[in-house]
Amino acid sequence: MKKYVLALSLICIVAVSARAQKITPGIKGGLNIADVSGINGDNRLSGHVGLFLHSRIDPRWAIQPELLYSGQGQQYMVLNHEYTLALSYIQVPVMFQFYPVKQFYLEFGPQIGFLLSANVKDDNDKVEVDEDYKKVDAGIALGAGFQVTRMLGFYARYNAGLSDITKHDNRDYFNRVGQIGVSIKLK
Repeated sequence: MKKYVLALSLICIVAVSARAQKITPGIKGGLNIADVSGINGDNRLSGHVGLFLHSRIDPRWAIQPELLYSGQGQQYMVLNHEYTLALSYIQVPVMFQFYPVKQFYLEFGPQIGFLLSANVKDDNDKVEVDEDYKKVDAGIALGAGFQVTRMLGFYARYNAGLSDITKHDNRDYFNRVGQIGVSIKLK
């Protein structure tokens, strides 16, 4: 299934990029405020960093595929002891951006994530729990951004997981991540 999703995503990126007027590479990174639906607790603060290709389709529309490292998860309490569920992903969002005015954009798009590691940590120990989590997470992303200069921009985004991330539980758990960050276009 994931091979088909990746192949379809690649075909879409190539098709739209072929129509694009200009492709601009860039880097981005910032703060993640993450939690997992169904787990009571506090948000996990982490970060994200990665690369993107920005392609203008016309004056109002652009497409931006990205490749990001993203720290996700949740903090929670069990018997008055605090734990952190630390989930590390490689995220591949494909964002469609609409520019109602020259420097401001709204964005939306699908996202697929590949689990790198899953750990539960407390003050004393770190336990790997990779076998309890699915290797692939699918979701959607919505956001907005502002290009301060031709190169420098700021953005805010919300990523909502659409697939259950756990293997063994009867309940469904979904990633939810708010992001704020800085982007730099390299051309």
